[in-house]
Amino acid sequence: MNSERLERIRAAMAEERLDALWVSGAVDDVYGRHSQNRFYASGFTGSTGIALVTRDRAIIAVDSRYTEQASRECPEFETWEFRGRMSEWVPKLIRDADLCGARIGVSAADITAGAFERLLRALDELPWGLRPSAGLASPIIEKLRAKKDAADLALLQAAVAIGDAAFEEVEARLAPGMTERQVADDIEAAIRRLGGQGVSFDTIVAGGAWSAQPHATPRSEPLQEGEPIVIDMGALAHGYCSGLTRTTRLGRLSPALRAIYEVVFEAQQTAIERVEPGMTGAAAHELAAAVIRAAGHEEHFGHGLGHGVGLEVHEKPALGATSEDILEEGMVFTIEPGIYVPGLGGVRIEDVVVLEAGKARVLSHARKLSPSGV
Repeated sequence: MNSERLERIRAAMAEERLDALWVSGAVDDVYGRHSQNRFYASGFTGSTGIALVTRDRAIIAVDSRYTEQASRECPEFETWEFRGRMSEWVPKLIRDADLCGARIGVSAADITAGAFERLLRALDELPWGLRPSAGLASPIIEKLRAKKDAADLALLQAAVAIGDAAFEEVEARLAPGMTERQVADDIEAAIRRLGGQGVSFDTIVAGGAWSAQPHATPRSEPLQEGEPIVIDMGALAHGYCSGLTRTTRLGRLSPALRAIYEVVFEAQQTAIERVEPGMTGAAAHELAAAVIRAAGHEEHFGHGLGHGVGLEVHEKPALGATSEDILEEGMVFTIEPGIYVPGLGGVRIEDVVVLEAGKARVLSHARKLSPSGV
C-alpha cells in the first residue's frame, strides 16, 4: 500500500460522489484468499477488519487480535479498535470518522447480504439527522486492480518467475511411470522451495486422453510415452498469483497431436503479437479463435482466451467471446488458447502478459516446445 494508491481510490470515490468507501471481507478470511480488495486498499492481511477510506482520512478498523498487526501493515491508515456488536461500535466509528450525514459506498464484493443488513441496522442506531446513507458501490477497487502499477508488476513478476522455475525443475524430472498426482505434488513442493507461499490454484496435470478436459483433476495414473501432458499451474508469492500452462510429452507425440500443438502455438503467438490497448476482450479472443477455426477445430476451443491475474488468479479483464471489457495499458492477463479432442487429448499453452507501449510484453518465460520439437 502507498499514498499514490490511496489517492487513486479517492479519485474514483469522487467520480462516484462518495464521501467514504467501506471495504470489509465477505468471510472471516483466515487463509487470506478472500479479502484481496481490502488488502489492495490497505495492506492488511488479517482475517477480519474494515478499511474505511474517506476524503481526507484512512482508517483500518480491527478487533483486539489485530491492532498491533494493522498498525504495522497499514502505515497510511489510522488503527481503530472495535469491540462488541456492530450496533455498538459502528455508530462510534461513524462519529470518529466525521461521517455523520455522509454518503458511504460499500464494496459489494466484500460483504454478504446479511452483513450489509446488519451494517444498515447499526447505522440506524444514530439519530436521524446524523445517519449517513450507505449503498453498494460500483466495483471501484476491482477496476483499479485491473491496471497494475510498478509495485504490482514487481510482485507479479516475482510470482511468475517462481512458477517458471518450478515448472522447468519438475519437467526435467518427468519420466514414464510417474503419476499425475506425483507431478502435481512435486510442483507445489518446488514452488515452496523456491520461495513461494504455495500454489495459486490447484495444479492440473493431465496425460493422454484425460488432457481433453481443460480442468482435469490429477489422477494416480502413470504418464505414458507419446501422450500429451498438460500442466496448468501457478505460484502464490507476496500475495500475488501467477498462471502458467505448458503442454509437454515423453517421447514424440502422434502426428494428430503434433498438428494440434502447431495450431495452438500459432494461435497463441498470433494473439500475443496482435493484442493491443483499446480492443475488447472479445476482439482479443477472436485473434486466436480465428486461427483455430481456420484449422477446423472451432468446436474444440470452448473457453475464453484469457483473464486478468494479480491478487487473484482470475480477475479483470476477461478475454472471451462475449467480453466487453476494454483492454488498457497496464493491464496484466493470460493468453491461453487450447484445443481439446475427446478420446485423443488436449493442448493448451498459457503465458502472462502486460500491455505496455501499445503491445503485449510477455512476463512468463518457462520453456515451451517449439512446433518442430513435438
